[in-house]
Amino acid sequence: FYMSRMFFMTFSGEPRWAEEQNPKESPSLMTVPMIILAVGSVALGGLLMINGAFTTWLEPITGAVEAGDPVIPVAVIMASSLVLVIIGAWLAWRQYGAAPVPVTAPAGSVLTRAARQDLYQDQVNEALLMHPGQYLTRALVYADSSLVDGAATGLGRLVASSGEALRRLQTGFVRSYAATMFAGVVIIVAVVLAVRV
Repeated sequence: FYMSRMFFMTFSGEPRWAEEQNPKESPSLMTVPMIILAVGSVALGGLLMINGAFTTWLEPITGAVEAGDPVIPVAVIMASSLVLVIIGAWLAWRQYGAAPVPVTAPAGSVLTRAARQDLYQDQVNEALLMHPGQYLTRALVYADSSLVDGAATGLGRLVASSGEALRRLQTGFVRSYAATMFAGVVIIVAVVLAVRV
């Protein structure tokens, strides 16, 4: 049924696209590998048909299986399979080949709507993975810019401001250096006397 449906919806009926759209054949970048795969499949199938290799190629793994007499005769199985194929093709032709197919798909059941939305996996992935991942990434970026970069930037500013303060002490005058040294000596003497007392 589904293969017939695909055939009838592809090759029969009126076009179901807008005028500005123009469906084209796939480029050779896609068709050539498909042709190579098809030729390889047919060749491998033909090779496996030689001497019944297709029916015995898994015997080294699964072991030989003795086939018994089928409960239903083979002719009945083949005939019923063929009848089912014909019925499926006829149903697909009646629904998709003979009847006009609407441009917009009908609403359908709950399962149909879920299947059209890929069983809502995009919404679940966005809710469980994408949005929490975005929030985590934003939090990490904020922490990096404010904490890590902020600490490095703050340390740089501290070094620059202390360097600026020390630069003001270096005036180039001997009297300033002598006054600084005298103040240091006074502080050291005061500390030594305070410790002894």
